[in-house]
Amino acid sequence: MADTLTSNQILKNKALTVKLHRKKPNRNKLDKAISADVSTRLNVEDKTGIRVNKTIFTKESTVDFMQILNEAGKYYYRVTTPWDDLGFRLLSVDLYEDFTKTIKDYTRKFRVAADKFIDSIEDQIEIMRSRMGDAFNREDYNHLYLSNGQLDRDAIRDLFQCEIEYGVVADADDLRANLTEDDRAIIAEHITEQNNRKFAKTQKHIIVTLHDCIFAIHERLCEKENIFRDTLISNLEDLVDLIPKMNIANDPEINRIAAEAKAKLCKWDAQTLRDNDAAREEVSKQADELVKNMAGLM
Repeated sequence: MADTLTSNQILKNKALTVKLHRKKPNRNKLDKAISADVSTRLNVEDKTGIRVNKTIFTKESTVDFMQILNEAGKYYYRVTTPWDDLGFRLLSVDLYEDFTKTIKDYTRKFRVAADKFIDSIEDQIEIMRSRMGDAFNREDYNHLYLSNGQLDRDAIRDLFQCEIEYGVVADADDLRANLTEDDRAIIAEHITEQNNRKFAKTQKHIIVTLHDCIFAIHERLCEKENIFRDTLISNLEDLVDLIPKMNIANDPEINRIAAEAKAKLCKWDAQTLRDNDAAREEVSKQADELVKNMAGLM
């Protein structure tokens, strides 16, 4: 692990914090009138016990932007590590260029999908009118329109969000000048302790993620009848290629294990492991050995 005395300097020079903001329109809407009607017909004493939610947008219309949000989230969590309780995660500066480019691409696609959704709203309302029968209520869509009856496109766009907020790691040397020297020392020590604790957590996250990925390979391959997806191996390939950049402390042990995992566990693709019993058994045993060797790092 990284030397505690150098953690602040490593974080200052090698990392920044990022937070992915994701937001989308809600397909469901509470219908108080139908909820009350159902409660009355069923003799429900506590009227808050029955809540009827209606779908006001078609599922087909949300597929595009939902897929983009999900993919952006998976990418974000794959290349960053936990940092604080506010939702910020740590990003290595070595990944900054690729990260920014990738997120911008997701954001661009998301905006296109959002505009496509907005353009289809009138058609969606008519589709839902036929699908919902007597449960349809045109007033469910009032929040989407201006007082003149025109679609409020700006307000609807505000329902969509897929963007990154960037931050910085707290710096123990960056303190207010009007504090006393003793106060600055106390606060600096507190910031250093917090950063060291968070930093250790991010490094452990890398180890745990790698451990779990390797363990999954052993678990799925150890029995011939077990079924596994191609991603069992491709996920490890992606991870071990990322680790040298995510490992901002440049911990040689983490890099060594990642390189060993790539050399031993990624030399055959998933289909070969399905077809070749000897290769499957070998990879399973090597994965098991790697997992055992990582026990001291967990």
